[in-house]
Amino acid sequence: MSDSAAETTVFEHVGNDGLYAVSGSDGYPEEYRLLELTPEIAAQLDAGDTTLVVRGRDTDTAVLIDANEQAHAMHTAHTSNSMYLLTQDSGQLVLRTKLHQVFDLQPTRPQIRARVLEVLQWDTRGAFRGTEFEHDGSVTNDDSVTNDDSVTDGVRVTDTAFDQHVQAGRTHVRRVLDDVLAFRHNASGHWRVLDAGYASDVLRVILATHVERDWPLDALHVDTVYSALHAESHILREVVDAVLRRFATEQMGVFAMDTRRVCVFLAEQIFASAGSRAWPVPEFLRALRATMPPQLSLHEDMSEWGSRSISTSVVGKLAVATCAPADEHLLHSPNGVPASLTLLLPLDNNTLPQDVRARMRELFAAKSKWTAREMRPFLEDLVADDNPSVVAKAVDSWLLKFGRGVRGSNGESVYTSRIN
Repeated sequence: MSDSAAETTVFEHVGNDGLYAVSGSDGYPEEYRLLELTPEIAAQLDAGDTTLVVRGRDTDTAVLIDANEQAHAMHTAHTSNSMYLLTQDSGQLVLRTKLHQVFDLQPTRPQIRARVLEVLQWDTRGAFRGTEFEHDGSVTNDDSVTNDDSVTDGVRVTDTAFDQHVQAGRTHVRRVLDDVLAFRHNASGHWRVLDAGYASDVLRVILATHVERDWPLDALHVDTVYSALHAESHILREVVDAVLRRFATEQMGVFAMDTRRVCVFLAEQIFASAGSRAWPVPEFLRALRATMPPQLSLHEDMSEWGSRSISTSVVGKLAVATCAPADEHLLHSPNGVPASLTLLLPLDNNTLPQDVRARMRELFAAKSKWTAREMRPFLEDLVADDNPSVVAKAVDSWLLKFGRGVRGSNGESVYTSRIN
């Protein structure tokens, strides 16, 4: 399908049973496909909702984004009988096309994060490290400055790029952009991702200023923070906003610093600093405490981070618990491996395959034995529904399909790979 499908797709009602004809105005206006909609989506379309769009590249499975920004993969279903699409012209029936297949819709969860990161990387300037490093003057504190007409050194990323290449609604895309520390420069309209070290520095400046000015950490305002930081540190307002969105929760324009989010971010940086090596829990905790801003404290007893606690801890989606070979008999025992003997093996979801079978192959390659509780954090992004019970059921079914389960001494099933 065309990259411009989000803007050119046309739906025409051709029946009373949720059947619609889909056409594209990208050079083939007479080429139709039939699409069977769910009653809920058909009602949205009948109500004249213009937010119903189809998105994807030529190489993607087309995805329909409904008015509630839910994603539905469009799969081809062949019919046993031919279907004729007719229209009336001057009282005469005119055959438009003969069809042998219908698109049906299946809920899906497109890999938004991976595609957003790919698009952001098209900007040849790299991660944003502060205005002092912007030699072309394209990003400054002066909102009147724009370089839309003077870009000569590579691609600049705008909202249109995400519309064309990411199979999701803008609300979901924005959520991912916040999570990956991206910001949109107001004057140019260009998106950039913040350098992790720079974002950490800005966070620490905000926290230090909070102490100086006695700001409540649960009631921070972007404009107040920006005004305090702007004069001396030349930090962009958009950067302040991006850092608060990543490390705080927002309600009605007021931000409350979220210590757990900060901790997860710092843990990511610690794991990234040492490649894929396993970290003894005591060593990791020392590194985490050393980098944690003194103004924040995590309300979690990290001293009890034994192997059974890791999957629900702040590193539950960043690492899996393992241990030395001599202690493996304890790993799936009732009490697990104590914190002093537990190792944290980093696993980056962003680098794992998006196919279930391929991902589970890599997970079993990283660690030969898993419980459903341990594997769930590394598979839940592949499930089309956020409901915990739906996620648990999907993960259980994949483990039964791709793994061999044996009841462990703690009562949980322990799975090894059956993937060839």
